[in-house]
Parts: sequence; structure tokens; C-alpha cells
Amino acid sequence: MSLANKYRPQTFDTIIGQEHITEILKAQMQSAREMHHNYLLFGPRGTGKTTAARIIAKAINCLDLQNGNPCNKCINCTTINEGKTLDYVEIDAASHTGVDNIREEILDKAVYPPTALKKKIYVIDEVHMLSKGAFNALLKTIEEPKANVCFILATTEIHKVLETIISRCQVFNFKKVNDEDMTKHLENICIQESLIYSPSALQVISRIAEWCVRDAVKYIDQVSVLGEINEDHITKFLGVAPESMIEDFLSLIKKWDKPDIFHKIDEIHDQWVDLYNFAKQVLTYIDQRFLLDIDFLANVCEAFTEIISTIRYYPYPTIVYKIALNKHLNKWNETPIHTQPIHAQANTQHEVRNTQATKIETPQLSTSQPSTEKKESEPTHVDTTDTDSLLKSVLDKLEPGSFRDNLHNQIIIDEVGENKIKIIAINKISEMGLKKPENITHIQKIFSEILWRDVGIEVKFENKENYFARKLG
Repeated sequence: MSLANKYRPQTFDTIIGQEHITEILKAQMQSAREMHHNYLLFGPRGTGKTTAARIIAKAINCLDLQNGNPCNKCINCTTINEGKTLDYVEIDAASHTGVDNIREEILDKAVYPPTALKKKIYVIDEVHMLSKGAFNALLKTIEEPKANVCFILATTEIHKVLETIISRCQVFNFKKVNDEDMTKHLENICIQESLIYSPSALQVISRIAEWCVRDAVKYIDQVSVLGEINEDHITKFLGVAPESMIEDFLSLIKKWDKPDIFHKIDEIHDQWVDLYNFAKQVLTYIDQRFLLDIDFLANVCEAFTEIISTIRYYPYPTIVYKIALNKHLNKWNETPIHTQPIHAQANTQHEVRNTQATKIETPQLSTSQPSTEKKESEPTHVDTTDTDSLLKSVLDKLEPGSFRDNLHNQIIIDEVGENKIKIIAINKISEMGLKKPENITHIQKIFSEILWRDVGIEVKFENKENYFARKLG
């Protein structure tokens, strides 16, 4: 038996990372009130939707509930586990899309009472795949359900499910499992299976599985064939790069050394690393460290997003990398970006994220009027009440690049005073960019030139909804 099936949860308490759902369901199963007739479970793949549907079915029919969990010992639980009852039906909507399938499999049989269980349970997986006709046929049945029938629908794409269906169900949103819960789960499996592992390898598996429990357990099963579960074996078996390889590659990009970068691409490919997965790994790595070096990492994201969108349609993945990086390296060379070590400590990131809005002191400009040598004529009067036009004038004077792009539609002039401009950043990235000393000095200089007087800048973060609520209130 595969590890994914062996360690598939059999109770609500063993479902990983979905406590916001399982606690409600356990309480509901213990309630004296009538159970709900229709459930809709949605969320990313491999997060426990179908597993939860089976547990709900057992809990509804269980003869000896254990704190809201099915006992998995009574006759009703065992017949569902073993698939020996006609009162529990699972349908894959991907292969039963038509109205005739739904009518034959469900509608014609749902009118009859259960033969053995307390309630008939119909689980429809990937329900968004049903045709419009099948949805409409199903709607009539779940709209006026019989007391002894329960429908449990599961989907990864809830936006494709009819609103009329959604409104008649109790809806539960499954989320991706976080790193801590996933790693702990994988560690428990390794211990129970007496597998040798390294914690860093389990973290790599968690990330490449994109926090999908089923895929992560499957990877453990595959790599364990080689013996110890470590990063070298993960690279060899799954084509996944260790984190040190990603760090080295980003360091080469930062040096703009094209021959070394292109040689490194060939080297990574020769080590049997899947270059599509490598691009996704790089983006995941950047996402966790984005605030450490915004300009550089934003540019790298652009290049790797292009690589991901192209690589699956091209027979030579190394060429895709070289073309995309060459194009972006040429563009970056025209607008140099700040150099900052990519290997930053975690506490530095924490400090950056927790920077509070502060008043930034104004560097003193000259107290004398600007000379006519620097400006050909006195500027025309600026309407400081038209803050949108004033902001546009300032942004137009900035050089093209990621800094200006990050400010576009992301900052608002809140107040124009005699000696101070108050700016609201509605985006954390724009706030951090504005507060860099070299950027704030440049912005102040532009404002002073446009307004023809020395001004300081005060920057603070406020999300857009709160800003407009404050202004309208």
C-alpha cells in the first residue's frame, strides 16, 4: 500500500491544517439538531476535500461517535471504509458530466430510502465539471432534499459552480497547509516508517509539493526507495534543486556575468534538475525574501515569470532560460539596480517588515532662491489642491524603472502644507521604496522644484479601504 493511502486521515482530528473546518464539523456532528443536507467543499488540490467528504459520511452514519469523530469500528463505518454499501456513492464529475449520468447515478436512486445506513450519501468530486444541464437537474434534488439523503460536493474551482447550487450548501474553504504543519506531518510518517531523513529535506519536499499533502507524502514514498531522505536524493529522484543552488544562481545574476550565468544554466540542467520546477522554486524562494532587495528581486521575478510561461512549449529549456535572461539582463544594464547581498539574515527581513511609519527629516536645501543659471524662468503657479496632477508631475520626472512603477497608483498625496507633503502608501512595497534614503531625497528635490520652495516628505502606510473610509467619514 502506498504511504498516501496508508496515512490518509480517517477522522477529523487527523486532517492536516484545516482546523477551522474540522472543529465546526465535529461540533455539528455532535449537535442534537438535524444535520445539513448539502455540503460544498472547495480549495486547492490535495488539501483533504474528498477525505473530509468520506469522514463526514461516516460521522453522519456512525453508531458510536467519538467526540464528533467517526469510530471506524461500527458496522456503518466499516462498510463505508470497505466500499460494501450501496448507500454511499462517490462520483467523479469529470467522467460523469452529462445530465443523463446524473439522472442515472443519482436522481433516479435518491428517491428510495437507504438500505443499511441511516442516510444515503452522494459525494460528487470535481463538481465544477458538470454540464449546465446536469447542474440544473441536480439543483431540483438538492433544493428539496429528503431527510435521509445528503449531498457532499467537492471542487477546486468554485467560481465554475452555479450560484444557485452554492446558496443551498454549507460551504467550507480548504486552504493550503503551512510549512510547519506539513513538515511535522512528514516527520511523523518518517518516524512511523523508520525512515532516515534530514529536516531540511522535508522542508524542500513541502515547498515543491506546493503545500499539497497528497503530493508531499507521495514524494516521501518515492525518495525513500533510495534510502536516506536528503537533499541530494531529492535532486536526483525528483529533479529538484537544493536551496544553495538557487542562492548561487541568483548571485551570478546579480553580478551580470552572462557567460557564467549561461554556463550555470547548462550545469543545472546536466544535474537532472527539472528547469520548469527550478523556475517555480526560484519564485518561491524570492517570495519569502522579497522585501530584502525589492528592485533586484522584482526584476528577477519578471524574467522567471516569462520563463515559466514559455518553457513548456519549447523543446530546449536551457535556450528558454538564456533568451529570457539575456533580454532582461540587457534591460537591467540600462537602469542599474542597487546591489545588496542576496544572503540576508532572517532577522533583517523581520526588521524590514516591522518598520513603522515614521516622519522622515527633511535635508535642508539652500535658503536662497534658485539661480537663473539652473532654471531659465520662474515656474508657473502650481495648483496644490489638485493633488492628482501634482503627483503625476512628480512621477513624470522620475526615471523609468521599478521604483517609479511601484509608485504608480500605489501612493496618494494626503496633504500639501507650506513646508511638508504628507504621502499615503497603500502598498507595503511602495512604502519601503519611498523610505529608502536615496529615493526620499530625490522625491523631495522634485517636489521642491515643482512647488518652488523647500518641502519635507512624511510617508505612512494605510490600506486603500481605510484611507477612503477616513476621507469619506
